[in-house]
Amino acid sequence: MFRAKDREKCQRLFEKEYRGRKFFDGLYREQIARHLRPGQRLLDAGCGRYMKYCKDLSSVARVFGVDCDQILETDSRRGPFGIRGDIHHLPFPANSFDIVLSRSVVEHLENPAQAFQEWARVLRPGGKVIILTPNKYDYVSVIAAITPYWLHRALVSRIFQVSDDDVFPTRYRANTRSALRKALQAAGMCEVDLQMLNHYPAYLMFSPVLFRIGVVYERLTRLRMFQGLSGAILCVFQKRLPSSHAGRAGVSLSKGTI
Repeated sequence: MFRAKDREKCQRLFEKEYRGRKFFDGLYREQIARHLRPGQRLLDAGCGRYMKYCKDLSSVARVFGVDCDQILETDSRRGPFGIRGDIHHLPFPANSFDIVLSRSVVEHLENPAQAFQEWARVLRPGGKVIILTPNKYDYVSVIAAITPYWLHRALVSRIFQVSDDDVFPTRYRANTRSALRKALQAAGMCEVDLQMLNHYPAYLMFSPVLFRIGVVYERLTRLRMFQGLSGAILCVFQKRLPSSHAGRAGVSLSKGTI
């Protein structure tokens, strides 16, 4: 279905158009580095079976990951600590974490408002949630939303050469700037930063013709008037401090390291 020589052509086009640019993963990690301090407690909500970010950050922070996957790749005796569970109902007491991470999770949530309430509950006052999620109005999200799940699952697993068990249903119930802001503010969070991100046409790496069209689209979404069609939303929200502290403490942008 997807020819190797077409993938190679797309790879060459990628090198020509995007060499040296940072995309979703790099920009997400920069935000984590900006807000995470050594020794803090961090929760990856929807960490995935491979617990990629949990493992990467375990040398800096005390890291916990929660996911509904049956198997999590972790040695829970030494950390990072992997827990099978529902991120709508977290198995932690209130005020347990300094940072909550969420990458490529919000688009799958059945009830984002409830999940955000839980994430805010387990955050300490002044703690932050860092979210990276697809924009509902990006062409990839639009196609995914109207494609039957069985077909979406098959296509994504072939395009990215991953197991179809790693492809989940998408709902996009809080995947616009306004929807994210509204739901997170309702959960007791205040906005620190929100960015619309562009991305190279990763889903079109099987066709040189479609890849070139995707490059044109990506360039278009760099323009301010078309940012609403960008590929993803990257945001940082902070749990509101108690009213007694509100006049003394603003939003913290302290830098950390990964």
